[in-house]
Amino acid sequence: MNIKFNMKGVIIGVVLLFLVIGGFLVLPKMFMEDSTPVDYTMLQRDAIPEKILNIMDKYTNEERALAVKLDNKIYVIVTRAQGKEEGIQIDKISIVKEEDKNIMKVSATYKDKMKSYPFVIAETNLTDLPDRIELNSLEEEK
Repeated sequence: MNIKFNMKGVIIGVVLLFLVIGGFLVLPKMFMEDSTPVDYTMLQRDAIPEKILNIMDKYTNEERALAVKLDNKIYVIVTRAQGKEEGIQIDKISIVKEEDKNIMKVSATYKDKMKSYPFVIAETNLTDLPDRIELNSLEEEK
């Protein structure tokens, strides 16, 4: 029995297979940001260091995220604006590397005032302060 096959068709098929597999590996990396999650622990009011509580008066009127290095620990402070009726809660903290700079992205949600606080402080597992901090806040759906 004599089997004939098209060599040109086999080569085109193999090339297309490599392109499809390569597309599944490369395309998601192009459209998704490469972030590293940060482990953190929410601090209760009695566990917050005194130095951090002393500076809180300056920032409680603004909606922002701050990072503080104190005793070789990095703390993340998220405040809501004074006029807001809701409290705030941290959902996620991650580090993104952009152009050799570490950018901390803090995701927070405005919650019911009775279930949250006007500012929250989290102790992280980081060793160095980030170059920039971005706060992404959302309103809780009611």
